[in-house]
Amino acid sequence: MDGAAANGHLAMVQWLHTYRTEGCTTAAMDGAAANGHLEVVKWLHGHRSEGCTTAAMDDAAKNGHMDVVQWLHRNRGEGCSTDAMRNAAGTGLLKMVQWLDRNRHEGCTSRAMDAAASGGHFEILLFLRSERIEGCSRNAAFEAQRKKRVDVLAWLQEHYPDAPGPQRRVRICHLA
Repeated sequence: MDGAAANGHLAMVQWLHTYRTEGCTTAAMDGAAANGHLEVVKWLHGHRSEGCTTAAMDDAAKNGHMDVVQWLHRNRGEGCSTDAMRNAAGTGLLKMVQWLDRNRHEGCTSRAMDAAASGGHFEILLFLRSERIEGCSRNAAFEAQRKKRVDVLAWLQEHYPDAPGPQRRVRICHLA
């Protein structure tokens, strides 16, 4: 049932529920949520007792399934972890990052800005800098350098001068 749910096969999930005794685990709803199968999530919520974990909202956020994230927020109590915002920031989903910031209490860590910097998502960097206090870690600069994102490195150096570290600043010039 876990696999059928994760792959969006609602009819199979219903059949397994009716005719089999194995049941499912929290991986069923987690997988359905991660893959955007809202109808499966709703059915599991109404007919099964296993529930889900914070991975359901974390992974739905990562994959841009706003409808699933909002439904889980309204109907389930597991919530999400700080990974939800990090995941959304890393995949460049500004609207998701904004929604999570305004509607969830888990917040984020510096890893959200690190992920946005790694992906070159300036609009998310700007939002996180204006709305959050966590800032970034040295990993933001390391990842930007690894991916040869000179623009991100320059922005980080301007706004977070301690992020790259002294030996990294010299290398920024050589990437251009």
